[in-house]
Amino acid sequence: MLESKPMAMNKRDFYEEIIQFHLRKGPVEHEYSFGFLSELMEDAMDLIDGQVRVEYINPPVNICGDIRSRYGDILDIFRNCGYPFDQKYVFLGNIFDGGKFTLETLVLLTCCRICYPDNFVILRGYFENVLVRTGRNFIGELRVRFAESNKWQVLNSSIKHFLERLPILAVLNRKILCVNGTVTANIKNESNVVYVRNGSSLENHNTRLEVVFLDTDIPAPVTPSAIEEESKALRDLLKSMDMSMMINSDNVIKQGYEFTLQNQLLTITTGTKLAKTHNNRGVVMVMDRHNKVNFKTIHGLDAEERHDLTSAPLRV
Repeated sequence: MLESKPMAMNKRDFYEEIIQFHLRKGPVEHEYSFGFLSELMEDAMDLIDGQVRVEYINPPVNICGDIRSRYGDILDIFRNCGYPFDQKYVFLGNIFDGGKFTLETLVLLTCCRICYPDNFVILRGYFENVLVRTGRNFIGELRVRFAESNKWQVLNSSIKHFLERLPILAVLNRKILCVNGTVTANIKNESNVVYVRNGSSLENHNTRLEVVFLDTDIPAPVTPSAIEEESKALRDLLKSMDMSMMINSDNVIKQGYEFTLQNQLLTITTGTKLAKTHNNRGVVMVMDRHNKVNFKTIHGLDAEERHDLTSAPLRV
């Protein structure tokens, strides 16, 4: 069982050991003590300033879409795209869906955020926003692992406070909006309003936007007129901000990624086997320092593939 940090140990060294431990063990469930999870959430909240709602990032970077607690997929991302101590990552939300391995997913990604705050960004997505804005509990698994009512309720509350502090939008290379759902200049919900610095030609000017969390896997009706209207609205917004396009992850894409709205919108799905009717492909968008983009396929690691990860070289 993973316990709280020893008093004499440096915080970053401790959480880096936790990361290494998860990477070595592969896609298996772990036992976490109440003290460990409580301390992890406290340290994460100390690091993340809830007032910072927009992250500005530059390449090289790996952009990841929906994961939905696919812990083996996260391990495969690190194996194929680079480990978090060597690479820069942005996760576009919908990280947790309350299913199996949700706690493992939470612990690994939160430790990465604590250890590498300048190179590891986690955005709040639709699933996380529902947990924050409603009375729903984080995961029923807490009740099983921590049967004492006060313990699971305390953890549930601290996890929701952590999710509430996550940023809700990122800007890549000063030209690309990255978000879980979409954005609009027609403000209806002040709680999700952000101020975004415009692109390179107007970098001292801010645009006031609302981040809209769209219900996942429920696409809007597709008609030529609707597509044209949505394309024009996005084109006008991007032009006014001196931006080039938007990346989101609000739907499961069978082939892993899809350009729509006249190539102004890129939707990415990184978790595998998320769709109910078919096995979708998972991809990570990789942008190098020269702004060249390619898409890496994620296959995921199931329990029987654990030796593939265990043998992978880790940092000493």
